[in-house]
Amino acid sequence: MASQHGSRTRYNTGCRCDACKLANREYDIARRQKILASKHAPATVTALPRPADIQSAEVGRVEFGVMAEIAELSTAASRPGLVAIAREMASSMDAPLTIAQRGSTGKALAEILEKIRKGSDSRQGKLASVRSMTRSTKATG
Repeated sequence: MASQHGSRTRYNTGCRCDACKLANREYDIARRQKILASKHAPATVTALPRPADIQSAEVGRVEFGVMAEIAELSTAASRPGLVAIAREMASSMDAPLTIAQRGSTGKALAEILEKIRKGSDSRQGKLASVRSMTRSTKATG
């Protein structure tokens, strides 16, 4: 007895109609999600500080780490475009279906974070950085 169109069994026997391709695609997506769920248990990241703008429960581990790192940099406020790009890339790395792209995305994300870090004194806060720039030297005379 032949299986019905729109099933993965029919796709495996060689049928490539739209319904069978869709059934195979849905099976692959469900299988990948199941594998990811078994490999990656949800992690709690309580050691990092939670800046006010990333309180959402929808934030993943990578995005949370990137936003916590950016929050400590004094040059982040002057580079909102790079910050937005870094956050978007981090959130795409948290997505369960982007396994193949994580290597190249991670490399690009590291380059963007380096651009944001450039000129930033990570040992100081934003106010301390401004204070050190505005301190006048002792006048002699």
